[in-house]
Parts: sequence; C-alpha cells; structure tokens
Amino acid sequence: MKDKYISFDWWWGGWNNIRMTYELVGALSYVTGRKIILPKKGYCLFLSEHQDKNTFFDAWKLLDEKAYREQFDCIDYEDSILTKYSTEQQYYDGIHEDIHCVMFGDEPVNWGPQNFPGNGAIVHNVEDHEHYDKFTKDRDIWKLPIDEDIIHFPRNLFGHALYHVYPPNDTAHRIIQEKIRNGVKLRKEFFNTASELISGDYDAIHVRRNDFKYVHVDTVKKQLEQLPELIKDRVRKDKPLYIATDEQDKSLFDCVRDYDIKFLSDLTDADGYQALALDMIICSNANTFLGSKLSTYSEYIHILRGYQGKKDFSYNGINFNYGKKEYEKYPWEVESYDWARPWNQLYYGKI
Repeated sequence: MKDKYISFDWWWGGWNNIRMTYELVGALSYVTGRKIILPKKGYCLFLSEHQDKNTFFDAWKLLDEKAYREQFDCIDYEDSILTKYSTEQQYYDGIHEDIHCVMFGDEPVNWGPQNFPGNGAIVHNVEDHEHYDKFTKDRDIWKLPIDEDIIHFPRNLFGHALYHVYPPNDTAHRIIQEKIRNGVKLRKEFFNTASELISGDYDAIHVRRNDFKYVHVDTVKKQLEQLPELIKDRVRKDKPLYIATDEQDKSLFDCVRDYDIKFLSDLTDADGYQALALDMIICSNANTFLGSKLSTYSEYIHILRGYQGKKDFSYNGINFNYGKKEYEKYPWEVESYDWARPWNQLYYGKI
C-alpha cells in the first residue's frame, strides 16, 4: 500500500502553542495511519520573526526529537516532495495550489494565520456511532480526506489533541494519551538542570505579562495590582516562592518581597528558549503552583504536574477559579470549550 502523509506549518504563536500543534499532528497521524512530514523550522513568538525565514525556530531545541520519532511515524521535510515549495521567505510557498490543505471554515492563503478548529472535532473514521455521538455532541465536524496522498495543515492546528481529534474508541484515546506523554516532551537535559538549580520544598507562581499587557489589559493589570491578596494564604511564607514571569522589570514584584521570592535570573544566566524550558519545569516541581488565566504556558506546567501525580491547581490559579469539575466522561459535556480552558486531565486522566 502506498504511504500517505500529513504535512503542517505549525501555528503562529508562542512555544506552547507550537507544542500543541505537534500533539495534534501526532494524534492525527495515529488515527489516520499517515506519516508525518516534519517541518524544518517555523515562526515562534518572541524567538523569531515571521517575515524572516532565517530567524525561524528549530522545535528540536526544546522538544525531544528521538522521543517524538519513537512514538510517531515521521519523515523529514528534506526527504519529501515538499522541498520544491521552499523559498527565501518560507517552506510552503504556494503549497495550497497543488496539495490538499485541510481548512476549518477558511480559505487557504499563502502566508499568515488561518482559522483553527474552534470547538470542532476532526474526524477520520467512525466505528461506534454511540461513542461518536457522545464525543462530538453539538460540535462542528471537520472530516479528513481519505484519498489524498498528502494533506497539509497551513498554520491552523491549534487546540487540544484529545479534544479536537476524534479517537474511534476509548482504547485509541488512551493510546494517544500515552503517545503524547512519551513523545511530546522537553529534552531531558532541561529536567536535569532544573533539579540542580532549585530543589527541596518550595512553591511557585507564573505571572504572564509580555503581549498579554496589550491583548488582555484588564486581566494582567488586576493580577499584578492584586497579587499580594491573590496569593495570600495560598503559598507559604516560610518556604521559597519561585516566580516564573516574562516581565523584565522585576521591581514590579516588590509588592511580594515579604516572601522569599526567587526568579530564574537569580539561579542562572540562561535565557531564550532555555529559560522558557527551565521556568516550566521548576514550576512543575513545586509543592503548590498557581498559574495565570489564559496562559498555555501555565497550562503545560499543570500537565507536567499531572504526569508527576502532583496536586492539581489547574482550575484555581492566581487570578481564576473555575470551580469544581462535574462531568460524566468528557469535560465538554458540562463546560463550553475555548482554547484557554484548562482541560489538562485529558492528558493524564482516565477515560
């Protein structure tokens, strides 16, 4: 049988948005039996410039490439027919003219962001209609083509693999869980370094700033202004408090100097993608971790904690409290989906 392939140009966002793309592609590869054509590099918010291909980020600087290839059937971009679309600006110039692009209610464009799946389910095949109806209830359905040799996702795979990709049965769901857990993970050396930088008993918080200061103005402003009250009696004063933040002006945290606060810059001069990885892992190792509303960075820290069996604070962070989870099987039975909803139990919970 002739091999079939999935190609993708990852979502234009920050690192954890890109990680989610790799999870989605892995899940799609498993349910369709298609090989993944791995991109060379891509745009990453804060780490590259979208208009300059020479600055594009190599995902394997953060992700464990060996682990990903062990879990998912892949080939390199250079070993595919897609190299003919490589230009000075991008790797997929004009691909929509020849290759079937999977769209989510959008028209393919040659450059720039595209619509993501929204609340939809991406479906390949259905074995059990009762199972299918429960998983996809009241959702948009995006059916994948079967006959195309290559299907391409142009900068539109953003969301949660275990919500968006329909598994034909519960066994497939659990297999995808394990493949994502074992295949989409940070490189081992970051975990080793994080343990060397800080160990023992401590608490941690993540205060998201940067572009959020402009797109989520009220949320970010209130979080910092009310920070002492928001963390009062929730993190301990007799233990170190690690603060992961993309805010460069650390004087803004003088309001919590009555805690024994530590930043990554107090421990190492690592910056860029290395700092990004270390911050996440250090937070995941903490006794208590409180995250920021709307942040996929905080979300992945919760996922890492779930893998370790640590206490779950994903529904009750610094500046949000979503209450108690009450559902029979899937969170979306009782909660409306949005990209920022912390359904982290999908990654490690029982189905």
